[in-house]
Amino acid sequence: MALVSGATFAGYVVARRLGTGPTGVVYLVQDPRSSRWQALKVLSAAMSKDGEFRRRFRAETPFATSLYHPNIVGVRERGEFESRLYSVTEYVEGSDAARLAADRFPAVAPVGEVADLVTAVAGALDHAHDHGLLHRGVKPANILVTGRGEGEQRILLTDFGAGRPPGAAGYAAPEQLTGAPIDGRADQYALAATAFYLLSGALPDPGARLGDWRPELARLDGVFSRALAEDPAQRFGSCREFAEAASQLAGIAVNTDRGPQAAPVVDYPAYAWPESHGVSAPPPMGARPPPMGARPPVVVTPGRRRPRRVVVGAAATVLAAGLLAVGFVVGRYAETGTDIGAVPARPAASPRATPATPALAPPTPLDGTYRLEVRRTKQTFNDRPHPQRPDAMTWWAFRSSCAPGRCTAVGALLDEADLTRAKSPGGGPIVLDYRDGRWVSRTEATMFPCVGPDGAVATQATTQALSLRLRDDGALLGELTVTVHSNECQQLGAVLRTPVLAARTGEVPAGVTVPLPR
Repeated sequence: MALVSGATFAGYVVARRLGTGPTGVVYLVQDPRSSRWQALKVLSAAMSKDGEFRRRFRAETPFATSLYHPNIVGVRERGEFESRLYSVTEYVEGSDAARLAADRFPAVAPVGEVADLVTAVAGALDHAHDHGLLHRGVKPANILVTGRGEGEQRILLTDFGAGRPPGAAGYAAPEQLTGAPIDGRADQYALAATAFYLLSGALPDPGARLGDWRPELARLDGVFSRALAEDPAQRFGSCREFAEAASQLAGIAVNTDRGPQAAPVVDYPAYAWPESHGVSAPPPMGARPPPMGARPPVVVTPGRRRPRRVVVGAAATVLAAGLLAVGFVVGRYAETGTDIGAVPARPAASPRATPATPALAPPTPLDGTYRLEVRRTKQTFNDRPHPQRPDAMTWWAFRSSCAPGRCTAVGALLDEADLTRAKSPGGGPIVLDYRDGRWVSRTEATMFPCVGPDGAVATQATTQALSLRLRDDGALLGELTVTVHSNECQQLGAVLRTPVLAARTGEVPAGVTVPLPR
């Protein structure tokens, strides 16, 4: 059933369609009785005809329409019209967590912002559970964030009781998939799966650990293992307990021992450019990232800091130490190009929304010449925005092959002055493996120069890795992650994330030999 502008449904006048999902279509409507804008969701024909769902829908309507919580989108009315079930809620201007995270953080979302979402949604879920109502369909697309950049933001849970369409697994708990009786612990599982996805970019498989995707968050593995336990009895007693445990452990690595004069600086070859005469320091590690969509606070450092020096000479001596560093350092400026933060227009069911099936798509071949845009102007330091200029651009020739159970790609850096030739020296191969729906480079361990809070030059151990995931327009979107593993410059555990866009520009040049994947 498609409603056009001006049509009337159950007494509501349709203005326009807001979105379409697996459970139904949402319209912006006006209630003639109050002249207020509302959101009308017309449930799918399959759900409207499902006898069990209809019975539950009717039984839960009194609870849903009387439920009030600051983190729940208010339900005004639920009913049936022309053989279709529908729900009318307050109209909220904002973005869902899936799209917001994709727009601002193309690969994964910062742990602080995810913790804020989880805390708000956990409170909403426990409140609903206390009033006899289950959500049954918690996922990023059902978490709305409003007021970005306009003062105090709101985090709202919507779509109570719609559940999941037949055959769709998504974020559902195991007992929900088998049709067994469920309680609030099923919503807890879905909330944990949502947080896992926002933090890693992947849905959790049985036994999956967050630390496999983000080693710096391995301390949260125990919390997620419990919340995602197959047996509901092994999960937390409430959603709030899960949120509190996750938030507490997420803050363990925050180092607050430094005095006010400490202003640690890391100069990585991948980020320190010979043409630059000065680069701003990363924000203090002790500060928590601002809420999603909020303006970052101004950080004032007491006392006079000595000028920061870019370690150009030291960086030059280690350019060959890490392949990714070599490629990104020699990259030319990229002041123009595709906006890495902008996601092309797409239906409401985006790649970061609930997938129709947990099965991963087959690997996208990585063959040909690719332009890699490294958006340093959108990089983060310990999950806080830390833009640096300029952006960078490099070109790589890739060749991929698949064998039973694995796919591998090898890339050779091209000479920016002549894209028909491989870069020499410094064009050594980069190797990526396809896993969990994305291409992931093999981790490079490198000693990089840094400048400590006292201005002393040192080197510290880091690892760096590149991950790329296919986007709707055919480009590959991901990030370069640099993690510090030693403490010469008081940066132990620091993580730099920089968005990367890879777009195919043609075939492998005839004169370039790319090593065979193995």
